[in-house]
Amino acid sequence: MQFQEEKQSESICYLNGDMIPFQDARLPVFDLAIMQGATVTERLRTFRHVPYDVDAHLKRLQQSLDLVGWPNLPDLSNLSHVVAEIARLNTKNLAVNSDLAIVLFISAGQAVGDSNGLIDQSKPTVCVYSAPLPFSKWIAGYTQGVELIVPEVRQIPRISIDPKIKMRSRLHWQLADQEARRKNPRALALLLDEYDCLTETSSGNLMIVKNGAVFSPRESQTLDGISRQHVIQICEELEIPFTFTDLKKSDLLQADEAFLTSSTFCLMPVTSVDGNSIGTSTPGTVTEKIRQSWTTSIGLDFVEQAKSAK
Repeated sequence: MQFQEEKQSESICYLNGDMIPFQDARLPVFDLAIMQGATVTERLRTFRHVPYDVDAHLKRLQQSLDLVGWPNLPDLSNLSHVVAEIARLNTKNLAVNSDLAIVLFISAGQAVGDSNGLIDQSKPTVCVYSAPLPFSKWIAGYTQGVELIVPEVRQIPRISIDPKIKMRSRLHWQLADQEARRKNPRALALLLDEYDCLTETSSGNLMIVKNGAVFSPRESQTLDGISRQHVIQICEELEIPFTFTDLKKSDLLQADEAFLTSSTFCLMPVTSVDGNSIGTSTPGTVTEKIRQSWTTSIGLDFVEQAKSAK
């Protein structure tokens, strides 16, 4: 895994053991990522050009791989080094107040035959790439809050796909967000499960605040968010009660505050659901306490960074 840095003039990615220009990265049409959406993934970010929470993301990636059980996995012990190299190479020409999203994905491999409807597969495809964080798209969410729509599209049932698998099979999310944006072009979809309980959005975990306490949908129904773990830790430090529980849409409508968490944008307040306002301020008091504690812990105010980078 080497790259001639003196020739670098564009973004670099890692594909199956090689560092190559991003524009040269290709997957064959018979890769199972394309044929079946059979891909697990992780998405992390840099702070001041340094990758953040790498070990936690690699641990969750391994959890996803364990759950899907694909054979012929290559040695992935160097992924931490790969992430560091992608960040080092691709931040060289990045503004000092900008940062990167770094994406890892592993597909089930390439289809090498079809026998009685069963697709054999080759060694899995491994890719790591990056892109500048879209701060300009986040400013409105940070300052005015995120608007949510609960669509007809539902979360995939746990019996079909365990939500602990962070995956790239995203058609249901695309359909859900498309439905939400037909009603409100600025909105994100917030999906219900088969029991009419709130789950998550395509980009983050949901949390609501009621009477000074924070509540989040049950772990069994949502992705085990790394940013959510930060919120749990902050709540412990600030002595704010935190509980996993079943949440209905009515709980969100009656909440004092609500917010989303994500490894890239970190934390954004929610201002409405289905056109109904939540709380009386954006962000709410508890949400702002958590945000301030988070920025203190990393030594960088991610909201102010977004404003300065626009």
